[in-house]
Amino acid sequence: MTGQEGLAVFTILIFAGATAYFIARMLPILRVLRKARATDRLDNWPSRLGFMLGQVFGHKRLLQKRLSGILHFFIFSGFVILFIDIVASIGQVFVPGLKLDAALAFIVDLWVALVLVGIILAVYQRAIIRPERYHGSDEKDGYVILGMIGVIMVGIMLHESFYPFAAHYWYHLQVRLDPWEFLGYTLGHLWLQTGMASTPVIAEAGYITGYVLDIGMVFAFLAYLPTSKHLHIFLAVPSIFLHKTRPAGELVPPLTEDAGMAIRTFQDMNWKDVLDVFTCTECGRCQAVCPAHAAGQPLSPKMVILELRDALRQELAGAEPRALAGDVVSAEELWACTTCGACQEACPVFIEHVPKIAGLRAALLEDGEIDKNSQKVLVAWDRQGNSFGQPLRRRPNWTKGLDVAIKDARKEPVDWLWFVGDFASYDPRLQELSRLVARLLQRAGLDFGILYEGESNAGNEALRLGEYGLFESLAQKNLKWLNEAQYRQIFTTDPHSLNALRNEYRKLGFDKPVKHYTQVFVDLIDQGRLSPAPLGVRVTYHDPCYLGRWNRIFDAPRQLLEKMGVELVEMPRHGPNSFCCGAGGGRIWMEEDGIKERPADNRIKEAASLEDVGYFVVACPKDMSMFSAAVQSTGNDGRMKVVDVAELLAQAVGLTVPDAELAIK
Repeated sequence: MTGQEGLAVFTILIFAGATAYFIARMLPILRVLRKARATDRLDNWPSRLGFMLGQVFGHKRLLQKRLSGILHFFIFSGFVILFIDIVASIGQVFVPGLKLDAALAFIVDLWVALVLVGIILAVYQRAIIRPERYHGSDEKDGYVILGMIGVIMVGIMLHESFYPFAAHYWYHLQVRLDPWEFLGYTLGHLWLQTGMASTPVIAEAGYITGYVLDIGMVFAFLAYLPTSKHLHIFLAVPSIFLHKTRPAGELVPPLTEDAGMAIRTFQDMNWKDVLDVFTCTECGRCQAVCPAHAAGQPLSPKMVILELRDALRQELAGAEPRALAGDVVSAEELWACTTCGACQEACPVFIEHVPKIAGLRAALLEDGEIDKNSQKVLVAWDRQGNSFGQPLRRRPNWTKGLDVAIKDARKEPVDWLWFVGDFASYDPRLQELSRLVARLLQRAGLDFGILYEGESNAGNEALRLGEYGLFESLAQKNLKWLNEAQYRQIFTTDPHSLNALRNEYRKLGFDKPVKHYTQVFVDLIDQGRLSPAPLGVRVTYHDPCYLGRWNRIFDAPRQLLEKMGVELVEMPRHGPNSFCCGAGGGRIWMEEDGIKERPADNRIKEAASLEDVGYFVVACPKDMSMFSAAVQSTGNDGRMKVVDVAELLAQAVGLTVPDAELAIK
C-alpha cells in the first residue's frame, strides 16, 4: 500500500469513527431536548436569521470586550476558512495534483497566521491577565482546545509545504511552490535548502505527518466536542437564532393550567433552556456584570448554568437525578439574584439565566424555602395588596394636601391613568415625590386619574420570586379596575410596575399603551405645556434595570434632562450596561448576610468618581430608597445628592420643592 492509499484509508476510517462517536454522544442530548417543554421560537425566521448572522459573523456582542472579541474572531474565522483547507486537503488524497487557486491559498495561509495570533492572545489572557470572570471555568478544557487548534494550524503548514515534493515522488507530478501560499512557500524553501525535500522518505513523511496533524486532529476535535464546553461551536448558532423575541421584560410565556412555573427536573425546562446549558462558553461575561457576584454573594450566573449542565450530563451517564433547586443549584445562589438581566445582556450566545433562576426559586418556594422577610411580603401582597402590609384604603392617602384633588378613574373618564405603585404610595419620603409629580401634571393641565384603593401591587416581584399564582391573583385584581376604568393610556412612576403592565399583563389580555413618567414629561414639554428654565447643573443619571435593560427606555430620561438645561455626565456603566441598585427580584426585602459591598454602594462610588457631579438622578422609587441610603453609607452625603428627575423638573418650572436642600443653587 502506497502512502497515498494509506492516507485515503486513514481518512475514511477516522471520518466514519469520529462522526459515529459524535452522533452517539449527541443523541442523549437530543433526547432530553425532545422531552423538554415546548416553546415557540420559530416565528419570524427571516428576522431571526438576520440577527443571527450579525451576531455570529459580525461578532457584535463579542466585540464589546475588545481583546476577547478580536482573538475569538481570529479563531472563529479560522474555523470558517478551515473548511476550505479540509476540502482541499482531503481532495488531494483522492485527486492527485489538486491545488487551491492563488486567492484561496492566500486566504487560508493568512487565516492560519491570524488563528495562531489568536491562540497566543488567548493563552496570554488565560495565563497572564487571568480575568476574574474565568473563575470556575474549566481551564484545562480551554487549553486542550487551544492546543488542538494549534496542532491543526501546524499540520496545515506542514502538509502544504511538503505537498509539492511528496506529489513528485508519489504521482510524478510537477507541483510548484506557490508564493501565494506564503507559509507553505517559505517552509518549502527551507526544506529545499536543508535537503529534506530531496529525500523521498522525509518528503513523504513530512506530508503524511502534516496531513495527520491537520485532518486527523480535525476529526479528533469533532469527537471531543460533545464532552467539551466548545460544543457551542455547533450550538451557538441555533441558540442565537432562537433568541427571545417576545418582550424582553416578560419572564415566562403564558402557562397552561397543568404546567406550573417551578423547575424541579430537566423535564420542567423548555427546550431552549436545555439548549442553553450546553451552549455556555464559560467566558464569564455574565459573572463579570452580576451585581450579586460583585457584592460577594455566592451567585454566579455562569456557575448556575454549568451546575445544571454537569448535573444533566451525570443523569445522562446513569447517575441518580438530583433536585435542581437547592441541591444542584443552592438556595443561597438563587435568592441572591436581583433579576436585573445584566447577565443576559452580556451573554454572547444569548443564554437566558433569569427565567431559569425564577423557575428554580418557584420550586424552593413550593417547599417553603424562603427567608422570613420575603415570606411576610408575600403574605402582605396576598392579604393587603401591597408590600407594606397597609390597608388598601390607605393607598391614596398620599394625595392629601394637594391643592386640586386627583380624579378617581374608576368613577369618571380620564385621558391618562396613573398606576402609582407601592413605594410611591406608602413610603413617606416617596409620597412627597408622588405629590410633586401630581403638581407637575396639574401644572401642565394633564387630564389624569388614579385607581385609589382599587390599585394593588402589579405583581412584578411576586413573579420573580417564583409565585406565579400570587402574580395572577394580583394581576386579576388590577385588571378588574383597569378594564372597567375609562382612559386612553396609562403611565407609571415605577419601572417595576411598568414592566408588569407592559409585558406580563399582555398574556392576560391587557393591551393599553403603557409609558414611563419621563416619557410623559418629555411630551408635555414638546407640546409647550411645561416650560422648564435651564438649571445649569452637572448631574449623572442611573438607568433602572426594569426601565432600561428590560424595556429599552434609555432616551426619555436623558431627553428630559437635556430639556432642563442639565449637563449629563455618564457613568462608565450606563444604558444597557447599567449596574443594578440591588433591589430587584425581591432582594430589597431580603437579609443581607454575607454581602461584602452592597450594589448600591458600588454604584454610588462609581458616580462619586466623576468630576464635579453633585446630583445622582434617579427615575425609580426603589432607586431613590436604595441610593439615598448608599450615599450616607459611603460617606458621600456631603458631596452628592440623590434626586428624582421630577424634583429637578419641578425646580425648572418654578414649583416649590418640599425639601429645601434640593434647591438648585
